[in-house]
Amino acid sequence: DKKPLIVALGEVLWDVFPDGARLGGAPSNFAVHCAALGAQGTLLSCVGDDALGRDAVLALSQHNVDTQWIQKDRTRSTGTVPVTLCDGQPSYEIVEDVAWDHIVWQQEFEALAKSANAICFGTLSQRSLDSRKTIQLFADATKQDCLRVLDVNFRQHYHSADVVKHSLALASVVKLNDDEVPILRGYIGGDEDLDEFLKGLLKRFALDLVVLTLGADGCRIFSHGQVVTVAGVSQQVANTVGAGDAFTAAFVGHYLNGDDLEVCAGRANALGGFVTTQDSGTPYLPSEFRIWSDNANR
Repeated sequence: DKKPLIVALGEVLWDVFPDGARLGGAPSNFAVHCAALGAQGTLLSCVGDDALGRDAVLALSQHNVDTQWIQKDRTRSTGTVPVTLCDGQPSYEIVEDVAWDHIVWQQEFEALAKSANAICFGTLSQRSLDSRKTIQLFADATKQDCLRVLDVNFRQHYHSADVVKHSLALASVVKLNDDEVPILRGYIGGDEDLDEFLKGLLKRFALDLVVLTLGADGCRIFSHGQVVTVAGVSQQVANTVGAGDAFTAAFVGHYLNGDDLEVCAGRANALGGFVTTQDSGTPYLPSEFRIWSDNANR
């Protein structure tokens, strides 16, 4: 019942809404949810030497995320993303050349990578060479049985065939949503129907699982020899920000816990659904969602 070490790699930033700033970034949200589930949620990132950076580290600490691996860049600002909402759906403008674009490899990262039970990395965080190199080196340094989760997050023009193919090669699990499939096809080819394309992805990149999220309709899990479909739960949606990251955290947590794919998918749908009913992307979670209790040996 030991708490697994789950390391999120990539952006920590502030989503700047019309009514104020909120902590965000997919890896940051994912780490917060992992900690809330009772895992050792850890974020490897970079902030600026500024008030927003200090506030980000403090907020993450308050959510029980291990922040000791967050670097400080003295020349660049902490990441921000001005957000406009239309019918609850966000549109983003992701400020360029900020601290999280420059996560620099440190030798100490190797030991962290070796002890990780799971890591999660995305495509957005690899838009700049510094962070891309660090993330790929880190993924490469993990143990064979570490769960390496690629959370495909195509944002604006911040993705390329090179990053996508490299990331798929490093991953053991790929999570994507239905909107991301056509872009992925454009990068790696494949005009067969959706199921055949995703089964082909499993084989081509020697993956263990492909997880396709369908928003309110739930998800489909492709593994070798089976496809699991689990319907979503109908909810009154307040805000979809962070729901996908909550889904990923719950899926990874239950998978590490040895639960079967139907359970992993069902719990992931439930947590993602809960987050959509909340105004925050990282709300405090009701205790029923916890996987590891506080008295599990650390």
